[in-house]
Amino acid sequence: MKKLWIPYLLFILICSPAIASASEYEVVPYTGPERGMYEGGGATGTLSFWELPLSLQVVYISGLLGASLAFYKFLPLLLGIIKSNSKNQNRNKILEFITANPGSSISDIERHLKINRSTIRFHLKILQTFNKIKCVKKGRVVISFKNSSEYTDTEQKIAFFLRNDTSKSIFISILHEPGITNQDIAQTFNLNKSTVHWHINDMHREGLVHFKNDGKYKRYFIKPTIKADVKRVISEY
Repeated sequence: MKKLWIPYLLFILICSPAIASASEYEVVPYTGPERGMYEGGGATGTLSFWELPLSLQVVYISGLLGASLAFYKFLPLLLGIIKSNSKNQNRNKILEFITANPGSSISDIERHLKINRSTIRFHLKILQTFNKIKCVKKGRVVISFKNSSEYTDTEQKIAFFLRNDTSKSIFISILHEPGITNQDIAQTFNLNKSTVHWHINDMHREGLVHFKNDGKYKRYFIKPTIKADVKRVISEY
C-alpha cells in the first residue's frame, strides 16, 4: 500500500489545477438597492484558478490533499471491513448448520457447505471463544453443538453415535429391538461381529447401553433412564 502513496500524491498535485480550472469562479457585482449605495451595473468577469489570490489557491489545494489523505488513510480499514464481512458470512453459515444439525463434525460441515477444513477450524475456534458453540471430542473426532442448555451431556453422547452410519444403525436396532444380540446385528447389516462388538462396547462405556447374559450370548438394551433423551435426539436426525 505504501508504494501507491507517491504516485497518488503526484496525481493529485498535477490534476488538481486542471480540475479547478474546469469549474471557474464567476464574480458578479451586487446590483440590488441598498441604503447608502446606488443601484447600478458593473462588469461581470470570470476568474480562472490561476487568477485567484495565492491564499485561495493554497486553501483549495490543501483541501484536496486533506480529503485525499483521509481517503488513503481509511482505505485499508474499509477493505478490512469488507474482508471481515466475507469471513463472517462463512462463520454464520457454519453456526446455522451446527444449530440445524447438532453433533456435526468438521467432515459434515465440509461436505455440506463446501468450505475447506482449515477455514472451518478457524471459525469453530472463533465461535468457541465467543461461547457460541460447544465442541465435544471423542477420540479423533470433534463434534459441535450450539452452546446452550438445550442439549444435555447424555444427548451429546447420543448425537455422537448417530453421526456415523454404522453406529447409528446399531444404536437404533438396539432401541427398536431390545435384547438383540451381536450376531443378530451383524447378520442384519452384513457387518463383521468384531465391528459390532467394538461399537457396542463404546456405547456401553458411555453409559448408553447395558446387556444381560443369556447363555453364550449377550442381549443388549438401551438404558431405561436415557430413553427420553434418545427419542428427542433421534427426532433431530
